[in-house]
Amino acid sequence: MKIRVILPILRHEVFEEITRKEFEAVKREDVEISVVSLSKGPASIESAYDEELAAPWILERVREAEEKGFDAVIVDCMGDPALRAAREVVNIPVIGPCQASLAIASTVCDRFSIVVVLDRVKPLFLRKVTEYGYGSKLASVRFVGVPVLELEARRKEVKELLLRESEKAVEEDGAGGIILGCTGMVGMARELQESLRVPVIDPAVASLKMAEILVDMKLSQSKREYPKPPEKQRILYNT
Repeated sequence: MKIRVILPILRHEVFEEITRKEFEAVKREDVEISVVSLSKGPASIESAYDEELAAPWILERVREAEEKGFDAVIVDCMGDPALRAAREVVNIPVIGPCQASLAIASTVCDRFSIVVVLDRVKPLFLRKVTEYGYGSKLASVRFVGVPVLELEARRKEVKELLLRESEKAVEEDGAGGIILGCTGMVGMARELQESLRVPVIDPAVASLKMAEILVDMKLSQSKREYPKPPEKQRILYNT
């Protein structure tokens, strides 16, 4: 099984290596992981504007993955940028970490909280949770106040902030589980779960396991609901 992981940001060697290492650590033995970034787009995704800027280049990478024989694609960002469009242009499964995490969290607890990077992205997640139909299960959206591009350099601090906000989510908001609100928090869930004693969902792992399941079950997005776009002239902007 071959799975392509798309980092929907401009290429950053450190991020690619960390992502590859973390996916390799949790994949099945029969799974081959390939990680790529974008040639154009934003350095990180922290707004709807960033998502839209990244979209054309995400779709380019998704098409490329199918052409190269990959069995599934993961768009490795909790905003699930260009997810619906990507599902229209290919037949192989396209996984969004946010949707995968919400689905898994809903099976292990009645109410969950999401701990995101910045206060400014909270509205994006509130809308996404409603869009996916999990609004009644959301206890809260909390934030650590650390930008995406600083997560790795401030990893120890981020872990402490995650624990603090997650404890508040459990004790004050009534959450029975926690979803890490950024794929850049990869590798932090296990230690957090041991401290909190509630399920903690790592979106990167959730998306990988969802991809493996769908490929195993020979399932992909319904082409009745994600039909191929009609043929017509389309001109992408140049930057």
